[in-house]
Amino acid sequence: MSYPVRGRAHATSLARRACVLTIVAWTALLAACATRAPVATSPVFPSYPFPLVPAELTSADVIEDHAEAWQHLQAGDLVAAERGFDTILMNWPDFYPAAAGLGFVGLANGQVTVAIGHFNLALEGAAAYVPALLGRGEALLIENRVSEALDSFQAALAADSTLTTLRQRVEELRFTNLTDLVAEARAARTAGQDSEAREAYERVIAASPESGFLYVELAEIESRLGLNDVALERLAQAITLDPDAVAAWILMADIYEASADLDRAEQALLRADAIELNAEVSARLREYEARRLQNDLPPQYREIETADAITRGQLAALLGIRFEAQLVAQQASAAAIVTDARDHWAYQWVIAVSQSGLMVADANYRFQPDRALTREELALIGARLLRLSGVPQASSTSASQPIVDLASAHRSYPAVAEAVERELLMLDQGRFRPNGPVSGREAIEALDRVAGLTGM
Repeated sequence: MSYPVRGRAHATSLARRACVLTIVAWTALLAACATRAPVATSPVFPSYPFPLVPAELTSADVIEDHAEAWQHLQAGDLVAAERGFDTILMNWPDFYPAAAGLGFVGLANGQVTVAIGHFNLALEGAAAYVPALLGRGEALLIENRVSEALDSFQAALAADSTLTTLRQRVEELRFTNLTDLVAEARAARTAGQDSEAREAYERVIAASPESGFLYVELAEIESRLGLNDVALERLAQAITLDPDAVAAWILMADIYEASADLDRAEQALLRADAIELNAEVSARLREYEARRLQNDLPPQYREIETADAITRGQLAALLGIRFEAQLVAQQASAAAIVTDARDHWAYQWVIAVSQSGLMVADANYRFQPDRALTREELALIGARLLRLSGVPQASSTSASQPIVDLASAHRSYPAVAEAVERELLMLDQGRFRPNGPVSGREAIEALDRVAGLTGM
């Protein structure tokens, strides 16, 4: 916005000056020192601060005109006030108090956008000009531009620390504005509008950079957007502000876990667990430990779950790892003799299950670790494991469901019947298929069932 410059005679009629001095005698004092605002008997806009003339502009030959234009404004004559300020700026374009005066005329007329433009022009003349900062803040509030209004008011406080009433108002506005911004950001997050929510949270943090929880909520959104590195930076800021922010540590663990960095994920969860006991965190830590152990196992072990038919050696590994404590407690004093598994990847577990009596070698001390495991063998081993774990044998050795492919007189029938009754293994249309293979998934589910029955 700019104002045209027209020349005018600096000599004003003495009669007009006398008239002005007669009506508002205080104007002469303002022209002399430029330190006091004119006093209106009943100002129409008492909350508007008079645009004082700073010392560097007191030589301008328009101070009286400026005071008169303001007097018209406070008398409610907005047309005369606007004309007066306009005339000043035509002749003195650098006289920014008159631009501020036009800003207040705009406010009085309800022309908020126009008013903001005038206040901005005044601030181009002096960035710390308090009347223009105050006026612009009020105009911005009318347009509900609270954050910008706060910036304007805070600039006014920085320029004049004596504005104690304004300081209190700024604090109230900051609280209200922050509450509204947080509500807006959370509403966008709940609606799944992550990009909009991110922008909203950035505005909230700009207004309240010391609120650690805001960084956590923003990091959650950025993580969903795939901005994990940025999210981790946010969480680091949150933890700097509040080292005991459990939510920040847990979210950090989530991000690290998603990127398969279990070491850092575990460290983050350990920090969360140290701050506040949490069953979910404890469970995840146990899971991490199990996964770490799993990763340390031979690759052949990790193939068990997807195997269509597992071997005796693979089952020995499953048993040795899952039931290690029980096997150690039941090991016989004499060392087990196994002649065909020394070079097998599961040798240590073959020895463990052999010494406990859970799985045994044949008469020639051959364990046959690479031979496919049969369903009959798994039923027998399952029954032994239940006894070893303290679960008594069922009172009846007959299956409630008829097993059509295994005679009740068969030596393995009691174990098979128990496996069926306890749902370690299932029948297929009454058939158990005792010599059939066992998939890795079937073996794992059977051992999970045993663990559930024994409380392990």
